[in-house]
Amino acid sequence: MYAFIEQAVPRLQAVLELQRAAIDQAVEKIVEAVAADRLLYAFGTGHSHMIPMELFGRAGGLANVCAMLDESILNGAGATRSSRMERLSGLADILWDEYGVASGDVLLLVSNSGLNASVVEMAQRARAEGVFCIALTSLTQSRANTSRHPSGAKLYQLADVVIDNGAPDGDALLHYGGLGTGAFSSFVGIAVAEVLVAETVRRCVERGIAVPLFQSQNTDRVTDNDALFRRYKPRIRHL
Repeated sequence: MYAFIEQAVPRLQAVLELQRAAIDQAVEKIVEAVAADRLLYAFGTGHSHMIPMELFGRAGGLANVCAMLDESILNGAGATRSSRMERLSGLADILWDEYGVASGDVLLLVSNSGLNASVVEMAQRARAEGVFCIALTSLTQSRANTSRHPSGAKLYQLADVVIDNGAPDGDALLHYGGLGTGAFSSFVGIAVAEVLVAETVRRCVERGIAVPLFQSQNTDRVTDNDALFRRYKPRIRHL
């Protein structure tokens, strides 16, 4: 067995058990959004943007997800540029207004450190606008380091519900020759994202709530995907 898997899989199982109450609370809010025909927005910078990407426009994924994949915060537009942008005060308000987040929607903010201006200000804006905010973050790393926002606030202090991803300070599960490797936050983040979706679908079906769900387009089975794209494209950027 590879060392990363030996470390990561048991740790993931522990996170999912320890964070059950927070995950259940987040799922209930997403179910409410589905029932009310509202959107789930998802935002993360750096490698954290992979979790919003995982939720967006994929087979088995909720069609009412709006991933805030603005080029300004993506590594694909330049890794060093992205690192500078996530620390830029004022960016969150620009993105919030462009994407049209509104009361009744749900916002998932993903940041391992939860320290940078963009994610802190997203959470502040959500609180000001009355938008329910879910944070997926590392409490260990966040508590061990200083906020990079002038207010001194951190993401976990502002969100309505906090899912602790269990990542260590520095995100590395393994150390060789004094160097850390084996990042855990993306591994656990993708798993939590899939749990949120699957639990939302299960509860919606059990309660008779129509759930907008994309299916694989790469099979011979007939899907409702085209209808879902037509339904949500006017409301969701990037579709």
